[in-house]
Amino acid sequence: MDLYNKIKLSMEKYSGTVDFLNEIYGLDENENYEAIFLAPTWKPEKIFKNYDAIIELVKEGSYFNGYILKIDGKKYGYIQAGSGASNMVDLCLTLGNSKCKKIIFIGAVGGLKEDLKIGDIITPSKCIAGDGASLYLYETLSKNHFQKEVYPKQDVKENVLSIAKKMGLDLKEKIVYCTDSIFCEYLHLNEILQFDSEAIEMETAAFYRCMEIMNKDGIAILCVSDNLLTQNSLVGRSSEDTHKFHKSRETLIPKLVLSL
Repeated sequence: MDLYNKIKLSMEKYSGTVDFLNEIYGLDENENYEAIFLAPTWKPEKIFKNYDAIIELVKEGSYFNGYILKIDGKKYGYIQAGSGASNMVDLCLTLGNSKCKKIIFIGAVGGLKEDLKIGDIITPSKCIAGDGASLYLYETLSKNHFQKEVYPKQDVKENVLSIAKKMGLDLKEKIVYCTDSIFCEYLHLNEILQFDSEAIEMETAAFYRCMEIMNKDGIAILCVSDNLLTQNSLVGRSSEDTHKFHKSRETLIPKLVLSL
């Protein structure tokens, strides 16, 4: 038995349900959605505000919501979740039995290199799993999996880069470090940079590991919200930087993801 089914059967044994996607997020695992979007904190109204999108809230939770979107005659699932790797793991693992194979993560990322500007769009070349939730995505709990390298599917990533290039969108590949704490990352910045980290956020290592064990075609598309190296901070960000970030989130990201 593969690892994902071991995880799922263990959950089913103690939870009282077998259809987690519908029970928690209101989406139909038998529906072949064009794609399912996963977005920490971002509601679809923010991402697709410039589109004639029909947005239906199908499940409302305390820190998450499930939606069905209809855009240009296509039907999408959309799940807005809480931030952090632990939320991403529990969300992703509900998708294992879904007929939808294409999963698109959209979120924010902090820059750790001077060439990353506010509003730039990136996708990870690899992620460093500096989070605790990723440790549970293996047969046994082991400290040897902490800060492990996690990769997207090469063919999926190359296809997205090709599509972005044809669109004239400068989609950058960057090494992303994944942390559990924004507050504490500054203390450990020198250690984080030793991994050749070029950007930092909280969920994509867990996301890609989940895609790996479920054999889903997942891709992460991230918008640069701040940069430690250039002192463009997340907290106290200038109104000009905020405008650049919002513009990319509302124009570049939806343009790209709806073309995948």
